[in-house]
Amino acid sequence: MENKINIGITGTGSLIGQAVIKSILRSNVNEKLNLIGFDYFDKTVGSFWCSSNFILPDILKNEVTEKDLVNYILEIIIIHDIKLLFIGVDFELPIFAKYKEQIEQKSSCKVMVSSSSVIEIANDKYLTYQFLKDNHLNYPQSCLPQEYNSSEFKFPLIVKPRKGARSVGVNLVKDSDELQKAVETVKEPVIQEHLGSMESEYTCGTIFLDNELKHIIPLKRYLKQGNTYISYFEKSFPDLIYNYLKDVCAILKPFGACNFQLRIDENGLPKIFEINSRHSGTTYIRSLFGYNEVEYIINYILFNKEIKFNLKEGTVVRYYDEFFIPKSNS
Repeated sequence: MENKINIGITGTGSLIGQAVIKSILRSNVNEKLNLIGFDYFDKTVGSFWCSSNFILPDILKNEVTEKDLVNYILEIIIIHDIKLLFIGVDFELPIFAKYKEQIEQKSSCKVMVSSSSVIEIANDKYLTYQFLKDNHLNYPQSCLPQEYNSSEFKFPLIVKPRKGARSVGVNLVKDSDELQKAVETVKEPVIQEHLGSMESEYTCGTIFLDNELKHIIPLKRYLKQGNTYISYFEKSFPDLIYNYLKDVCAILKPFGACNFQLRIDENGLPKIFEINSRHSGTTYIRSLFGYNEVEYIINYILFNKEIKFNLKEGTVVRYYDEFFIPKSNS
């Protein structure tokens, strides 16, 4: 491991953390790197792909503070001279955004997380709508229950939590009775227009560094239990998607990788309904199309090098896999 650069990845048990690790392992820079994992549980599958895995203090316990978590991981960053830290757990994003400057000042590590304001916009679907509307960008018509005016919306509608992911708590409502029931059962609901169809849905990856949008890739996708399980890429996808994302990123200014989920509406306009200001569960899927965002970021930040992507048209199907761990004799 001498002469190798240490890279940290949190969430070795999460889909996002594992996607980052897998992207590194299939990259051209893998031999130059030593991977150090972090998680709140032992024996996560991603931990076996790293040279070491540290168990973090459980921030969900009342006696553990944000400071405890940050100080613990900062100590490991300094001891192991970790140069780059990827965040693979959603609830860590606002914490690392808050302490990003402190970590970077006290170590030689770059933390791959957007600003607190970007994280806040992305984590709240009503704030996402307000951001798009206030900046004159295409947006899905949205409101909070107390703002709802039946004359301004037409069924079907979507009712979903302001904060949430993987389609959990998302309800398609077809009349006022279903709307009322959904509003009463969904935690902190937001009401939105129903956009297009599954045939018009895209999950889009972007890389934004040094105040510049470096790359975009839109993928058509189909969901199973809230996660993408089939993805398609064609170079003929509409230019209006690329132009829309360019406009959004120029104002939002996410740091590093960002994921945008959108649909094309009945008027042919792309409208973002969710932003994930981080690497997403489709990070590794994108790498299979030739868009390895993790490799790009590592090259750009650590080696001052911009690499080119050779994108391949095709389909990626996600499936479950198993990983054998031999019994230790020690």
